[in-house]
Order: sequence, then C-alpha cells, then structure tokens
Amino acid sequence: MGTSTRNKGQSGHTPLVPSWLEESGDDGREGQNAGEIKAIPPDGDINRFTGPRGTFTKYISGGGRDGSSMRNSVSQYVSRSLGGSSRATTRLGSARNSTARLYNVLNSLSRNGGINEVAHQLSINNLEGLSASSFFTKIASFVCPDGGPNDEGMARSAYFDVIAENQMLYEKKIEELTAQDCMSILQKYMSKVIMEHIKNDIANKIIILPNDINEISRIEGSVEQLIQQSVADACAEVQQNNLQMTNTKAEQITDSIYKKTYEILEGQGE
Repeated sequence: MGTSTRNKGQSGHTPLVPSWLEESGDDGREGQNAGEIKAIPPDGDINRFTGPRGTFTKYISGGGRDGSSMRNSVSQYVSRSLGGSSRATTRLGSARNSTARLYNVLNSLSRNGGINEVAHQLSINNLEGLSASSFFTKIASFVCPDGGPNDEGMARSAYFDVIAENQMLYEKKIEELTAQDCMSILQKYMSKVIMEHIKNDIANKIIILPNDINEISRIEGSVEQLIQQSVADACAEVQQNNLQMTNTKAEQITDSIYKKTYEILEGQGE
C-alpha cells in the first residue's frame, strides 16, 4: 500500500513502547537521574498484531467493500495492539516532536507578520515570497530532522507526502496562507503520521492485494479518509488558544489531538 518504503513490519516481540521513545524528558536529559539504570522493557505480546492484521486482510480480500472490517481492524489495532490511546500516542515517538514543531510554525504563520516571526525563530533568511511548497521544503530539516530510528523516517515520509499531494501549497505564496489553510496542513500531516504507523504495523505484511492498482488506491484512500475525519473531529474538541505559543504548549496540544484521534478510532469498532 502506498509509495513509501516500508520496513519488514513489527514483530510481536517488539516492546509495546520501545525504551528509546522515553529516554529523554522535556529538558533533554537522559532518564530521570544520570546514574539510573533503566529497566529493560518486557517483550510485547507476540500475538497482539494478529487480530487486526486478520481483520484487515478480510477487508482487502473483499476489495475494500466491507467498511466494517476496516473500522474493526483499526479499532482493534488501537485497543489490542497498542494498548489504548495514551500508549498509541507515546508510540508515535519522534513524530510527536515533529508535529509540535510544525504546529508552532503554523501557529506563527496564521498571525499577521508571521513569516518574519518564523524567520527569526528558525534563523532562516529569504523566506518572503516563497511558494508555500518551497517554504515547507526549506524548513523540512527543522520539522523532521534526518537520521535516527524508523519512526523518524515515517515522520519525514508523512511530511513530504503532505507537500507533494497538496496542490494549494504550489499555488499560494507562504504569506497568503490563511489560518484555515494552516489548520488543514496540520490535520493532513497528523493523518499521514497515523496512516504511516498503521501501514507499517498491520498492513505491511499483507500479501493478498488486489490486482487493480485503482482498487489498491481506493482501499488505501478509504482508510486515510477515516483517519482524516477522526483527526478533524479531534481538533474540534481540543481547546487551542490564540496565545503566545511555547514548545511545551505545542507538545501538549498536539499530543491531546493525537490521543483524542486514537480514542475516536478505537470507538469505530462494532
């Protein structure tokens, strides 16, 4: 499914939340104490992906016509494979930080004179007059730093997919983006992040695919539509104030949106 490069999929033995996702706190220090020995996280349940993968296989085998199978597989994925919305959010790893950084930039852009504020924050010159697509490409290394574990790769893949697939970003200059445009970009990015994790966790090993490429695209599109609507509903519920944004506040808001989105997806099951 999709065009992004996939790894070989998640093993059931992989810890539910790998230790490296929680190695540093908000202040960047490793662990709680310098000399503290962190306990090795236990292996995850080897069968925790089995149910959602089986239900997703049923959805694909039926040509993507049984929407209930798709919704049930995603619901089971959140509740059984990931252990609920809080664990699911934590497991996003680097994408949480990337989302908070993007949110901070978009929050600045949505205000008058925002482009100058962003240029000052990032110490980047010559941002004025760029197309929105060129602007977001130029700040990509800030939003999604290169290198690191697999979750960082998924965050970057989601980011560049949003740029490539959003025609509006090629038609508007960065100064022309409205607050609504900025919220749309955030929602699309968060949807792509969740979609990347779903494909790598429960859809990556599925080998029973339709022969028709249009059918594959339609199946993937249906899943992404469910996620996009859930993110939009979550954004509508999470309070976002027009105050001076801080990194901590951006992290709190975007984490809340992810958590609420996973709660909505978990509730999609029968």
